[in-house]
Amino acid sequence: MSLNTLIAKLPRLQPQVAKKFALLDLHTLWDCLFYFPFRHEDWRQQVQISDIVVGQDVTIAASIVSVKSRPAWHRRGTTITDVVVTDESNAKLHVVWFNMLYLGKSLQSGDQLYLSGTISQTKDGRLQLSNPVYEKPSENPLHEKLVPVYRSTEGLSQRQIRMVMKQAVALANVVPDPFDGSTVQQLELMTLSEALSAIHFPDSPEQAAQAVERLKFDELLAWHLHMTAANSTVAATAPVIPFHEQDIRTFVQHLPYTLTNDQRVAAWQVLQDIALPQPMSRLVQGDVGSGKTVVAALVAYNATLSHYQVAVVAPTVVLAEQHWKTFIATLGKHETKIALLTGHEAKIYSAGTEATVSREDLESAITSGIVSVVIGTHAVLQPDITFYKLGLVIVDEQQRFGVDQRQVLLSGRTDTPHFLSLTATPIPRSFALWLSGILNISTIATKPAGRVVIQSFVAGPDDRQRIDTAINTTLQKKEQIYVITPLIEESDSLGVRAATTEHQRLSEALPHVRVGILHGAMPADERVAILDEFRRHDLDIIVSTTVIEVGVDVPNATLIIIEGAERFGLAQLHQLRGRVGRSSKPSQCYFVTDRRDDAIRKRLEHVAATSDGFTISELDFSERGGGDMYGQRQSGLPAWQLASINDRQLFERVREFSSTLSAEQQNNLLAIVGRHEKTLTPFHPE
Repeated sequence: MSLNTLIAKLPRLQPQVAKKFALLDLHTLWDCLFYFPFRHEDWRQQVQISDIVVGQDVTIAASIVSVKSRPAWHRRGTTITDVVVTDESNAKLHVVWFNMLYLGKSLQSGDQLYLSGTISQTKDGRLQLSNPVYEKPSENPLHEKLVPVYRSTEGLSQRQIRMVMKQAVALANVVPDPFDGSTVQQLELMTLSEALSAIHFPDSPEQAAQAVERLKFDELLAWHLHMTAANSTVAATAPVIPFHEQDIRTFVQHLPYTLTNDQRVAAWQVLQDIALPQPMSRLVQGDVGSGKTVVAALVAYNATLSHYQVAVVAPTVVLAEQHWKTFIATLGKHETKIALLTGHEAKIYSAGTEATVSREDLESAITSGIVSVVIGTHAVLQPDITFYKLGLVIVDEQQRFGVDQRQVLLSGRTDTPHFLSLTATPIPRSFALWLSGILNISTIATKPAGRVVIQSFVAGPDDRQRIDTAINTTLQKKEQIYVITPLIEESDSLGVRAATTEHQRLSEALPHVRVGILHGAMPADERVAILDEFRRHDLDIIVSTTVIEVGVDVPNATLIIIEGAERFGLAQLHQLRGRVGRSSKPSQCYFVTDRRDDAIRKRLEHVAATSDGFTISELDFSERGGGDMYGQRQSGLPAWQLASINDRQLFERVREFSSTLSAEQQNNLLAIVGRHEKTLTPFHPE
């Protein structure tokens, strides 16, 4: 027998049982060895029958008094095997198994048993043990150890799984360890064979924990090396953009406000990255209103001083135009030529003058290098836009762009431009890239002076009066309100509020209040006009879908009500909340759900409890996962059996260890460790 042995060929294993293993993608003993239990039950602490209580998880060492099998009178087609046992306390207990008639033959009066299960109570008040795990005494009984529990399928018992696992574990010492003895000692880890044995059948909780740590290390190392190898095929040389210290000092001195320390640190980290010949991959994460845009403008200006072009890409026309105005305000005085390109507009700013031009003329200005900074929407990502000397790409709200769209600006060039992302909430994919060490993150935690913390609440179907009170109070203070809905039109099947019906309801309930509506089905110029009305306070309330998720800056808006909040992603809820709190005025956000569901409420309360986008990204990652790092899928957990996003210290150890290895050593380790990880390279022995 070897690890290549097929489960179907094992002695005393029925063919139908082998088919159940196959449903779990377990075909060989090798597969079983790397199929880890998700928990262990401690059967070592035994309880006497006289001391048991209802609901207690117990292990009992007992002898059989009687064995009877009979039909269940209340369940047609069901049989019951009723075994009465006793122990040293002389108390008796009924133990019952359903539809296991063979036990009536294999269990005899006088047999000694270990029994583990949960104590229940019958209708007549009798205590009993239903469908427990049992074991007869042996030289090496499970009841003297921690007992593994595996994910299974219908018709495959834990007892059957453990029987096969024992045979696999007996061969653990033939699996090659990717680390030699000195490395294992240096890392203070178990050997691989010790870990593989202990993860299945540990002698103690401490031994199980040590096994898990070693196997987690291997799992994360395989993932990290795989990610690094994939990234190395993408990485190329990047333009070296030196730090123009004096010019940047002058730039900062002429700003109408003082940069926070977090902004200065983030800018410095970016400036250090772009001065290297390797392509920068950095994300600046900061809450809405924390000042990410001015950091972007500063590093863009530094790039233009070396005669490189900068592309600034935003997901919406509104946000692109907002960046256009911000960059003109910060860079225009420095004689920087700035272009705006959206699906329906092309402009060039130069020497204090804004001019609308044809798309063809703007494309020519970009290709010839006349404009230094190009700000736009997805239009900038079109194949017909050719840059003269692109050195830096800045993408705002990167979660709104697909992998292929972001790649357009990074590929097909002799030098790969540096890449900077801005976001209030890193998407799970970015979080995973950060864990792997491929993406660097700068955090702007401190808001500019005068900004307030947004009070966030979760509201259910019984809280409508509270929401109405908040609306009236806000209107009395002459402040403005957002009402967000997940749908444009009402849907009977979904049962959530829609923009059109909510707009009508508010207009009728508040006849003296100016209520506007905004959604994605409206023409772009009409959307811009509605938002301009709201900015001028010609509207008091705007009912909208998520088209206002990013790019809308109205300091007088202090209340946002998000209907059907359970239908939005965590990061999206955080983005929507950021539409208020953009001044020193106290602001509020209500996450509203009409569902009476504790899980939904708990999920929303997680977001309401924190304004830290990075924490929310962790929650989002745990819900959705990090996706395919170099593919199309934006979410989906890495297929780790044991590791989780909470293993921060172990991630650091893996990255530190990886950094000490040569490229050849990394490749060798990836080949060996990856062979053990079915998630990377499925291993099916001949």
